[in-house]
Amino acid sequence: MNNQSEKLDEDRLVHLLQDQQALYRQLRLLTDRQKSLVEEGDTGTLLTLLTERQRHVDELMGLNARLAPYRENWTVFYAGLNEIRRKQVAGLLEDVNGSLNAILQSDGKDTAILTAKRESMAGQLAAFDAGSRASAAYAKAAGAARSSLTDAEA
Repeated sequence: MNNQSEKLDEDRLVHLLQDQQALYRQLRLLTDRQKSLVEEGDTGTLLTLLTERQRHVDELMGLNARLAPYRENWTVFYAGLNEIRRKQVAGLLEDVNGSLNAILQSDGKDTAILTAKRESMAGQLAAFDAGSRASAAYAKAAGAARSSLTDAEA
């Protein structure tokens, strides 16, 4: 491999990592919006946002495929970078990993909130169902009592 093709590969790697960094930053912004929507219970807007997040995740999957050849020989490739490139690549990777960790933590919290809301709603529905059954039983008993009184009067 000559110096020109190595430089192009390095440039391509940096470009791919910068694209990845930009996508993760966009995902973090969406994650922050998601948090508000989860807390507010705005499910319609939340579903739209999740669709947008999925598009970014799909783009990340494509980038991941283009980064695969670099990961296959990462140690050798990284060692062959000059010091400036190594620092640039390391900084991009640190930023991406930081964003990923923040997204995963936030998603974990949002999942816990949604789970708690679902369990609360299930409890409320169960209480409503029990109340409805009790009301129905009371109405039936009251109807039977009225029927008995009417029969006794006749």
